[in-house]
Amino acid sequence: MDSLTQGLLGATSFAIIKDKEIGKVSLLIGAVAGTIPDLDVLLSPFFSDIEFLTVHRSFSHSIGFAILLSFLLGEVFHRIYHRKHARIKWTLAFFLALFTHSLLDWCTTYGTKLISPFSDHLFSLNSIHVIEPVYTSILLVGVLLHLSKKGESKALVYALLISTSYLLIGFMSKNHAYYHFRAQLEKDKISYEDILVSPTPLNTFLWHGIVKTTEGYHFGTYSIFDGKSAVNFQFVKSDNKILENVKDDRLINYYLDYTQDYPLVEAGENGDVKIYAIKYGPINYYGPPEFVYPLTFNIGNLVEDNIKINYEGKQRGPVKNYKNLIRRIFAIY
Repeated sequence: MDSLTQGLLGATSFAIIKDKEIGKVSLLIGAVAGTIPDLDVLLSPFFSDIEFLTVHRSFSHSIGFAILLSFLLGEVFHRIYHRKHARIKWTLAFFLALFTHSLLDWCTTYGTKLISPFSDHLFSLNSIHVIEPVYTSILLVGVLLHLSKKGESKALVYALLISTSYLLIGFMSKNHAYYHFRAQLEKDKISYEDILVSPTPLNTFLWHGIVKTTEGYHFGTYSIFDGKSAVNFQFVKSDNKILENVKDDRLINYYLDYTQDYPLVEAGENGDVKIYAIKYGPINYYGPPEFVYPLTFNIGNLVEDNIKINYEGKQRGPVKNYKNLIRRIFAIY
């Protein structure tokens, strides 16, 4: 998630424990602590774009990092405040501010290495988009209400409860979409290996259905406002057999791990290959599926300098047209 949301979540969770003891400064301390895991972005200049995909949201987002740093910061602030407040409460407050960051990122599509360095597995629930203004607004209102009142306030507790309930609503919405996708596939008699249901920006109503087959992928969208309407799946072929020829390449394997077993492979002329990370779904909501920012290389020249993520083009961000996104959310065709 974005830094504002993570800072608000850190401030809320930290201040719930420490506000009675240290006052409103607890919001500032919690906000800073809540953004610490994302300081791994400072390492980006030392890695290529592909390598950094394996660095971001790894150890700094793990439960081990949260435990170690919370004990360290708990001890430091216990001494800064001249041992007036219990060490355990400092430690718990910092742990909540740090690890709720990782838990929220776990809910997104990017994926989070929660048990790094013991495993590089990307844990991802795909239940909320990284651009989610409703969730952010709930936390922001709670913090502002807390700041506007003197002394103890229950606003932070309510904000945390409501925002967590909003996440649960997202889970239920996703589950509903999943069963609708599956029912449509059975009705259309489409055989498949797996289904990935992925969120769309700004809402918890509209979902991408990404259906993996041996030949490629079927793409469809379903909004809660669609009711019982049929899903129109569109098929895109994927040349996954090419991956057997590049399975030993370090950078390509980094990128394939990032796709979480959902790579869309396009074979061009003269050995040129593009691999798209389609776990986020297409950038458009009407017409044939469109994707951006592929990994590009030539299968006959696997030199690391020639293996790159292509950021060319006018597209910026996860959506081609926000007007069409809003129309699709509310099932306006």
